[in-house]
Amino acid sequence: MKHVPALDSLRGIAVLLVVFHHFKWLGIGWIGVQIFFVLSGFLITSILWEQKDRRLRHYLGRFYWRRILRIFPVYYGFLFAVSLAYLSVGEPVAFGDLAPWLFSYTYNFARFFEPEMTWRYFGHLWSLAIEEQFYLVWPFVVYWVSKRSFLRLCIALVMVAPLFRWAAGLYFLAHDYPPVRLAQCVYTLPTTHLDAFAVGAALSVMDSRKLPSPRSVFLGVFIALTLLGFYQWGLLDPHSRVASDFGYPIYLSANLQYIWGYTLVNLLGGAMILCAVRGVDLFPGWNNRTLRFYGKISYALYVCHWPLLGAIGRVHAYNPWSLEGLCIFVLFFATATFISWLSFRYYETWFLRLKDRHPF
Repeated sequence: MKHVPALDSLRGIAVLLVVFHHFKWLGIGWIGVQIFFVLSGFLITSILWEQKDRRLRHYLGRFYWRRILRIFPVYYGFLFAVSLAYLSVGEPVAFGDLAPWLFSYTYNFARFFEPEMTWRYFGHLWSLAIEEQFYLVWPFVVYWVSKRSFLRLCIALVMVAPLFRWAAGLYFLAHDYPPVRLAQCVYTLPTTHLDAFAVGAALSVMDSRKLPSPRSVFLGVFIALTLLGFYQWGLLDPHSRVASDFGYPIYLSANLQYIWGYTLVNLLGGAMILCAVRGVDLFPGWNNRTLRFYGKISYALYVCHWPLLGAIGRVHAYNPWSLEGLCIFVLFFATATFISWLSFRYYETWFLRLKDRHPF
């Protein structure tokens, strides 16, 4: 697939949204994860489609070899480093409970079976588990489905995903889950994010030149998202409203928002991808060097920022909106950026050089 620099910028935007969200500066920042899911659907499908004419053994071997080299070194390197830290502070039992979920890429299911499990250092890894589960299934779908049927399948998944969320909500409600935990469990199901991957996948096989103006698509989705967000915000209890989530609090637990809210956010992510591939700037500086830099180190930054915040919170409580909070953020963000750059420059790049030396 031809490299599109603006997609690096979009990755940078996504990871910065997540970082600001976890620092409690931006309530709606969780949508960065949804943008990552839509991007994965787009990029992975594009890569697979280019290799579709190969024999199945070569097609799968090449794909999984490259995915392993991109994902495993950072992920398992992180688990090894943090597990040593866990053991050094005398919490081996806690890590022992977490390890099976973490090492098997099933951490997104942990909340169902281990609701009291600590999330201090690993709480963000549920999304990487969902990505990995997507990688296990999607190559076979792309290989065996024709282009016309594939597009229909993607559209069907976008339409069916809200029904999956509704059905999951009914199941958890029948088992007396309180509203917030119900929405949390729905959030971490792989079926919840089928429409995210499907939106990106559909864009990868469509001729973007035959679609409406990217800016018009983006504005249409953005306006719908904003209006429904303000309506939803007005329905919330005044004591639970947070201005920075713009009517889209994480988990979307109130008023069944989890059924339709994710789809709208995913469509917004798709519109942003459409703008990127068509060379349309959504705002001044959309495709700048800083955002592209953070896009390149986004994987390591996503993995390392959460445990750094957990360690800071363990040592010292702070108000993120205070001057002290600002100073802590500057120190935290500089440290996370430096670690992520080191990881990309001297660790990840070594493995990435092996991507074309596959034995298949």
